Amino acid sequence: MEQSNRLTRDVLRSLLGRFPTGGDLLPEIIERVDLGDLIREKIRYQAESGEWIPAYLFVPKPRTAPGPAVLCLHQHAGQFHLGKSEPAGLAGNPEQFYALELARRGYVTLTADFLCFEERHDPRFEGNNHERFEFTRRLVEGSTLQAKMAFDAMRAIDYLCTRPEVDPSRIGCIGHSLGGQQTLFTAALDERIVAAVSSCGFASYRTIFRDLINHNFSLYVPRLLDYGDVGDILALVAPRAFLAVVGNADRIFPFDGIVESVETAKRRYRALGAEDRLDLVAVDGGHGFTDYLREKAYAWLDRWLVR
Repeated sequence: MEQSNRLTRDVLRSLLGRFPTGGDLLPEIIERVDLGDLIREKIRYQAESGEWIPAYLFVPKPRTAPGPAVLCLHQHAGQFHLGKSEPAGLAGNPEQFYALELARRGYVTLTADFLCFEERHDPRFEGNNHERFEFTRRLVEGSTLQAKMAFDAMRAIDYLCTRPEVDPSRIGCIGHSLGGQQTLFTAALDERIVAAVSSCGFASYRTIFRDLINHNFSLYVPRLLDYGDVGDILALVAPRAFLAVVGNADRIFPFDGIVESVETAKRRYRALGAEDRLDLVAVDGGHGFTDYLREKAYAWLDRWLVR
């Protein structure tokens, strides 16, 4: 697909529908734990008025001057009992402990529960019915679940920018699966993200629909295909740094749809003289964030955020 330039940031924002309105963050520190090399804080801050987002923040020791920070967005995996605790290294799959690992690499990291996960999951719903409810309700209200998910990620960046340990000019974002998808959308919408890494987070809608693949409800944006495809969303990140790390046998993100999306975006990066700021690392394998891929991801963030 040729880069259409029809999908601008303003157009994407309009397709997402009514965006939530943010007010004062009113942040609170609930718990502070000294891990020796790090401080882990359990915090909360407001998304919309009266709606609190629980999160974990890691601060390396010692931190004598503002430095880089990374927003770490958690996966889906149908595990609604998990959210922020997995990147924080408190539960789940060690492949997903990237908030903890990046903090030990010198970054301030923040990981928060997405709506429908962990402390933001409503136990009255079984399976994915909470997610489905939030999606369908927002469509009727003239919005989308993607608008809410992206807004909440942007509120996390708002919070990071309030911390004296953080240099607001050096903010990154990383995520796997749902987190990788939301890294893409958030980086496309929020130019405060300087460098991003998406692990197993996207492929073109064309190939997803071709292969009859169902996805999480926040992926679906009405009329988006009238303006482009996933590659056109990725092109909105240009000229900022973006790395995709993937398995070439991922069952839910067809590899040709990944390559197609990156190639579409590359045309925009090339036009801006920033072709070195977009890259794809593919390995033989499926939907995982292996040690090798995490090291590639962390090195990418180091390249663009550490000075």
